Amino acid sequence: MKGTETIFVTRELDKIKSVTEELEEKGYVYRYRILTHQVVEANKYVSEMLHIPLASKVFEYCKLRIVEGQPCDIEHEYIPYDLVKGIEKADLEDRSLSVFLSDRYGLATEKSEESIMIVRATEEEAGLLDLPANAEVMLISGTCYDSAQAEKPMRIFQITARPSFFRFRTVNRNV
Repeated sequence: MKGTETIFVTRELDKIKSVTEELEEKGYVYRYRILTHQVVEANKYVSEMLHIPLASKVFEYCKLRIVEGQPCDIEHEYIPYDLVKGIEKADLEDRSLSVFLSDRYGLATEKSEESIMIVRATEEEAGLLDLPANAEVMLISGTCYDSAQAEKPMRIFQITARPSFFRFRTVNRNV
């Protein structure tokens, strides 16, 4: 670990930038442990959020982000399988999913909507993040849209993180 400094990334709320890009800019050593990497049927929540029929095929992806040897967040995503056929065979270990989607499938996030809350970690989340039972975590839920399909969601995500891992910044202008 880099001395005793707090490990964090800044999410600029008025810009779209992957967490991996931020980690690389800060010079952090990171790795991803893939927890889920499979094609499943969309449940009611996923189908509603992605605007697809119930039981449609979706790619489910979940990873544990480890930075400087410390587990920092769990990222869980769903993408309509029609947009990413064959992705379940791809090696996504230690790669930015956003960059991979752009490079391989031409899917670039043009717009995202997120909500941020502080909640209690589940037993599994606390264990993965090396936190005490019932610890508070930051929960970021969101939807990403591709420029080609501006009104149809490209993917949905949920990030469960140590509260100190993300810092948020926005620039407001009087127009």
